[in-house]
Amino acid sequence: MSRLDQVMQGWCREAAEIARSLHRRTGALEFKHGQEAVTEADRRIEQLLRERIGAAFPGDLIVGEEYGGPAESETAGRRVWQIDPIDGTLNYALGLPNYCTSLALVQDGEVLAACIHQPPTGDTFSALRGEGSFLNGERRYLRPCASLKEAVFSFQLKSEGSIMADPRRQSRTCSAVMKVRRAGAVALELAWVGGGLYDGLLGSFVDRMPVWDAAAGLLLSLEAGAVATDFQGRPYRLGGAELLVGSGPLVQEMVALLERSDDAV
Repeated sequence: MSRLDQVMQGWCREAAEIARSLHRRTGALEFKHGQEAVTEADRRIEQLLRERIGAAFPGDLIVGEEYGGPAESETAGRRVWQIDPIDGTLNYALGLPNYCTSLALVQDGEVLAACIHQPPTGDTFSALRGEGSFLNGERRYLRPCASLKEAVFSFQLKSEGSIMADPRRQSRTCSAVMKVRRAGAVALELAWVGGGLYDGLLGSFVDRMPVWDAAAGLLLSLEAGAVATDFQGRPYRLGGAELLVGSGPLVQEMVALLERSDDAV
């Protein structure tokens, strides 16, 4: 597995060369379904990673944001590589630095290995299941944080998700934390939780959060000591639309806020 970690980091650094070569040279904005930005770098990076994975692990399945892959019903018992070639594509297309390549190896809903690389900073976040979370080779843990009032939280709120649909719920959750941050790249911000840079993340999507968005960052966070639940406090399952990540006490505190009725004192 340690060899796998090194291989994944190498692939992500190769991807970074493509991203850097085209950064701020993507031309006019191009969009696909759901007003999601896409660039030539997204396509070239996914093609590169598919080639590398196919050559090294020909028996594994591959699912990527740009070129898809087998349905979840077809992956039982199989190792599946989840690729987000550029998470934060709109940032990338606008010339902003908050973007990354996210790569995860998943089997039956469990993330076995993860690597997230941010080309502008050179930061590499990596994790193997049961072996800890690392930033540039240094073991990382959650930031010490006693309560939401001291916490820096990423809020990933889709316009039709359950939080945005309820302004009072949105207000009380956002105002409960010390600071809210939203860099526009959920995989990268999950990596920042796992790297001890953020205290937690709340994600409210419509039907499901794409597995390629969440898988790598989820393992990085869990291996740093986080827990991951839905808004009812149940263990998060990949693909779920509601995600809370942070220390046990912070997640419990946020769940209580989310479950509180609007007329509660």
